[in-house]
Amino acid sequence: MHEPGTEFGCASCYGEDAQAVYGRQREGFAHETAVVADSHFAVSVRRCLACRQRFAWIWTEFTDWSGGDDASYVTILPLTDAEAAALTAGTLAPLDLGPLGEGRRHLHSDRPSSGPFRLHWDTGPFPVQEGH
Repeated sequence: MHEPGTEFGCASCYGEDAQAVYGRQREGFAHETAVVADSHFAVSVRRCLACRQRFAWIWTEFTDWSGGDDASYVTILPLTDAEAAALTAGTLAPLDLGPLGEGRRHLHSDRPSSGPFRLHWDTGPFPVQEGH
């Protein structure tokens, strides 16, 4: 679905500063559609209010049964309009979003159990799995 050379976003939603982009998630993005809304796994389509770029917002939590410090991960992946429509319609499964990372940058927020928080841009395919 992704065409090589597609440009994504604006400086507000896809700029180099990962912290600034992540900080805009509450006020600078509109929630369009909840695709999955489970207690440990959520996927939604969000849109930048500045440029209307759509993103898949993927949240996963893994329960830490021994220490109570649950790990949580967020991946924010830019989508083409066709990909956003397919995800919303159910023809693109949430667990199949990972390969779309090939050739495009996506933002990761990693908070592992008993580990340091890490926020970074990445490229390439990434795993998508349901939490527990």
